Amino acid sequence: MAWFSPTPMEISAIEQVETAFTDTSLYENDRRKLIKKLWSELEKAHGARVLSLVSPEGIVMQSPFDNA
Repeated sequence: MAWFSPTPMEISAIEQVETAFTDTSLYENDRRKLIKKLWSELEKAHGARVLSLVSPEGIVMQSPFDNA
């Protein structure tokens, strides 16, 4: 696992992914699509693939994309 100092753009993208991940008001299909969109934006902001995130609450969020 690598640690990094995120830019404000990365922090914003991470927070959006975390919000979508825990949003129970969305239908599951809609939530998955939103997470994929937001995860793509996170990877663009980061400049590299992001395989997982760990929220401050300890929730591990895996990339929605095939990691094979």
